[in-house]
Amino acid sequence: MTSDTTELVERVRRRLKEHDSPFKIAGPVPEPVITAAEAALGCTFPPSYRKFLRTFGGITIPTHLGVVHEFVGVSADVPQPPPLVEGEPPPPAPNTDDVVGRTLRAREQKLIAEHLVVVGMGAQYQEWFCLDLSRPTSSGEYPVLLYDARDNALDQQFYDDFGQMLTEVMGFVADNLDHPLD
Repeated sequence: MTSDTTELVERVRRRLKEHDSPFKIAGPVPEPVITAAEAALGCTFPPSYRKFLRTFGGITIPTHLGVVHEFVGVSADVPQPPPLVEGEPPPPAPNTDDVVGRTLRAREQKLIAEHLVVVGMGAQYQEWFCLDLSRPTSSGEYPVLLYDARDNALDQQFYDDFGQMLTEVMGFVADNLDHPLD
């Protein structure tokens, strides 16, 4: 995620505010909370997602404006997972709609594999954008796949990484706000 992306997000926020359209930035997340979320999910977030969390925390835009309407963040109250005892079921997922809660619930329901992390909600009902932790790049990034929970199936790779997803969606929204179709 670059400074250009940060400026783009701010431009979209201002434009949506001018139109009285909902746009929510959760707010920056401190490093210990990000680390706790990684521990709860058993992974390391890619650099672009970590920077997103430290800068914005999470973003929600109107559903009709982009293919992704929620960039899922981290809740400030991410619980530390209790130690697993061999032979016992895993602990229940936290009751939150952040990256930890959404991902753990989807894993418990056997909707997504352990190597997927839900970082975006699609404009269509039950479309999830997931980091594919099984395919790291040399820079520590992961591709973003579309998972359709209605069909219980991975659809396709949509973005090379989280930063590209954020930049492209916000760019699309900015273009539509600058040049609306009448």
